[in-house]
Amino acid sequence: MRRWHREGRLRSGQLFSCSWTRQGEPFGEMFALTEHDAVILIYKSLGLGATKAEPILQEVPIAWTGLHFGGQRPWFICRGCGRRAAVLYTTGGLFGCRRCHGLAYATQQETPLYRNLTAAQKIRARLGGDVCTFEEFPTKPRHMHWSTYDRLRTRAEKAEGTHRALTDRSLSRTGDQRRARVR
Repeated sequence: MRRWHREGRLRSGQLFSCSWTRQGEPFGEMFALTEHDAVILIYKSLGLGATKAEPILQEVPIAWTGLHFGGQRPWFICRGCGRRAAVLYTTGGLFGCRRCHGLAYATQQETPLYRNLTAAQKIRARLGGDVCTFEEFPTKPRHMHWSTYDRLRTRAEKAEGTHRALTDRSLSRTGDQRRARVR
């Protein structure tokens, strides 16, 4: 949605093609026809149990919200739940939002152990340092406010501490299980 808006594709009467990928490989293509407050998506979908892709024509409403410094931001309106969404997804049928398709972000599928490690590594990378949590914490980047640096450092140290505690707990359980097997 955002890219289409930046490229001027949401003006009424535009017809353009768009493609998408799955795991980095080209996976699908569609045509989009814009109207005043909607986009008509024309694509083929291989439904469950189907052997031949069927053409689908889906109208997706667009809502516009005002911005503080002028201009407007476009949103798709999900046909499943009526929520605004910047991105729509398909799982082989109609396009809908993440919630309607039951999709989760990658970090939501991580265990708390790895979620905390990932959070700490992202902060370290943002500060221009090594992502390894055994290395020294990165120094404050030039032009970054001290309050921002302190907030990020506190957040990273908390995530690293939680990660260490969960790792210790996991290792102690593993040790207990090994001792139980030896006896």
